[in-house]
Amino acid sequence: MKCWKLSQTKKYIQSGNDGDDELKFHIEICPECQTLVREAEEEEKLWMDLLYSESLPEGFTERVMSALEGVEIEQTEPIHSAAASKRIRKTRRLLKKSALWIASLFIVTAAFTLYAQPSIADWVRSIFSNETTDSGMMDARQVGLLQNPHVKVEDKGYILEINEVIADATRLVMGVKVTDPEGKPLVYQVNWNNLHIRDANGKEVAELRGIEGTDTIEKLTFTFTQEINTDELDVEGHVDRIAIPFSEQYVEGKWDFSFKLDMRKANELTVVTPLHQQYTTPEGMHIEMEKLVRTPSGVRLELNTSLRGKAAELSPEELEGQQQLMFHFENEQGEVISNVDSYKVGHARTIISQISEMNAGKLHWTYTFNYLPYDHQKLRFVFDGYSIPVKSGGSVELISKDFKKSPIIFKDQGDEFTLNDFRVHQDPNLKEDEEPRESIIQVTGKMYNRFNNDTWVVKDQDGKEYQVGFKGSVRWGEVNLVSGEPGFIVYGMGKLPEKATLIRTVTDKFYDNVKWSFEIPKAKSIPGLENADPQN
Repeated sequence: MKCWKLSQTKKYIQSGNDGDDELKFHIEICPECQTLVREAEEEEKLWMDLLYSESLPEGFTERVMSALEGVEIEQTEPIHSAAASKRIRKTRRLLKKSALWIASLFIVTAAFTLYAQPSIADWVRSIFSNETTDSGMMDARQVGLLQNPHVKVEDKGYILEINEVIADATRLVMGVKVTDPEGKPLVYQVNWNNLHIRDANGKEVAELRGIEGTDTIEKLTFTFTQEINTDELDVEGHVDRIAIPFSEQYVEGKWDFSFKLDMRKANELTVVTPLHQQYTTPEGMHIEMEKLVRTPSGVRLELNTSLRGKAAELSPEELEGQQQLMFHFENEQGEVISNVDSYKVGHARTIISQISEMNAGKLHWTYTFNYLPYDHQKLRFVFDGYSIPVKSGGSVELISKDFKKSPIIFKDQGDEFTLNDFRVHQDPNLKEDEEPRESIIQVTGKMYNRFNNDTWVVKDQDGKEYQVGFKGSVRWGEVNLVSGEPGFIVYGMGKLPEKATLIRTVTDKFYDNVKWSFEIPKAKSIPGLENADPQN
């Protein structure tokens, strides 16, 4: 299955992580989806703490009281008679009560007024909040990269607004507000796939890599697929329908928008650090470091990999493009600052996205981080290993009657699977006149290699080949049973043959026999961020 977007992950979290077996399996073996789930869970907790906090936000009382400074109560003329003194005491009590009532009313009114202003609206209705952990976003705003395109499009009572955009050579982040005719915010109800970012030459330069949201606003994050060499970017969006929550209906209309972003200041604040380090693994994968690009909102790392000799034979281009690198960054104390898909170290994650593209026989990698403070402290790049699909041919013979006696063991390249059963899958959804369409091989086991890019087939005694899928869960290299019908699914096999062969034709091979690290050259600080605390 394809990786989810954050909007789908949000619904998964809110449902209590209630998903089918295929979904759970995918999340278990997909590092990007695991990160997405963690980020979604952290954000859900953040907003629950923020919206239902027992105390007001810092500075709230001071802001309200400062709004009352201009309120005056008129003084009355002095009165000296005894009766007048009695009346004045009564009047003063009434005035005091009235003044307190008016002040209370004014405080409430002022609170709502202040809430509607940017100073407090930032707290809830912005891509920024007092609790944000994205230091790159805050740094970008600090040096003046926050732009307001003043987008407001209305059709059929539905309004789309964009008032906050941050863009530099690392990423582009925009906040989008969508409301219905009653003014209620709509989040995750728009398909943003038809939103394009182009340079001044009309070339598309960015990809949508993440959608986050609160109850009122969506934050769209784009990362750049290539260098930004122009002083202006064109953003163009086409929106022709908005989903109605809790239904399968849509409102059709026209909410198209376009605006330009000034990139001159962002380009001036970009610091490029060339990297020249190279390394070749024992199996023949060659790594060439290219550069680090530091911007206010984050860091971009670029490198190339290529295969040599036997490694190239085992992994032709269609397999080479499925490789995965594992590495981390650590400081002088050996503490992990950021971890990219490595199982050897902790879960310190500051990566936003990773993109790879085959070009002239090399696989070009672009990693985008929101936090990598190599301009403030010494950091070391540590290579932990990699996985890559390789052609293989490990096999085991399946004889139906033998399963009744004992399980069948499959051993290959450090992996060991126990095949416990081989039977036709009785699908309860089949109609009475329909024949079964698949068989199940129940499996448990332990693996050294990765699993998500494996390819398996089954051949019967007549040489007919059947494609094989997997339904179950994989946790840290161990295959576990799940409820339902777990294991290998042999598609198209509605009747068991007397004899068959299970073959792994491609193994998602894992290599950790590597030993390479280097110190990252310290970059100069970005003007305006010289004294920024990288931890905050």
